[in-house]
Amino acid sequence: MATNELRKRANWQTLSGAKALKTEDIFHNSLQNALDAVYPGQFKVDKHPKDFADIYSTYELPQEDLDAIYNVNMYNADGSLKYKWGITMDFAIRNLRNGKVLFGEIKRQDGWIETTKPAAGRGNAHERSAKYFTPGLMRILREKSRLSEKILPFWLVIAGDITRDPRRNREIAYWFQGYESNFFMWRDTEDVGALLDFFENNLLPYLL
Repeated sequence: MATNELRKRANWQTLSGAKALKTEDIFHNSLQNALDAVYPGQFKVDKHPKDFADIYSTYELPQEDLDAIYNVNMYNADGSLKYKWGITMDFAIRNLRNGKVLFGEIKRQDGWIETTKPAAGRGNAHERSAKYFTPGLMRILREKSRLSEKILPFWLVIAGDITRDPRRNREIAYWFQGYESNFFMWRDTEDVGALLDFFENNLLPYLL
C-alpha cells in the first residue's frame, strides 16, 4: 500500500526553492532531499554516472572485423585507454547498503498539443533512449543494477510538451508494455510530489 513517505517528509521549502533550476537539477535535488529525509545516509543520487563510460572502447571486436576497419591503437604507452567510448546516463539512484542501482535518463522534448501542429512532436530525444532496450546495454545494465527482472534496470523520466502529445504518449507506452513502472510522464515539473510518489510506489521497493 502506498505511503507517500517521501512526499510527506521531504523538506518542501528546499524543494520549492529548486523550481527555478533546470529539470535535471530539480529531479536530483528533490529526490536526494526526500531520500535523505526518510532513509538518512542510505541513498545517493548521482548525476551523470561514469559506470559505463568505456564499455564500447573496451569491447573486443573479432580479428576479422579489426582487419576490415580503421583499427586505431586504443592504448597509451602506459597501458591506459587512449579513447573512452561508452554511455553516460543522466542519473543513478544507488542504495549504498545493498549495492542496488537504478539508472535513468531525463528527456525534455517538444510535442503536439492544443496550441501547436503535429510537426511540433518531430523531435527524437525519446527515441535515443530506446538504445537501452538493446541486448548488449540491457545485459550490462542488469548486471550493474542488481535489480529484480520484474522491472527494467533503467527509468525514463520525460518532461515538456511531449508528455501531452497524443502520438508520443501512445508510442512510448507501446515500447514499455509490461514495464509501465519504468517510465514517468512528468507533465508538471513543479509538481515534485507527483515525481516522488511515482518513484516511491513503483521503483523504490526494488532498491530496498
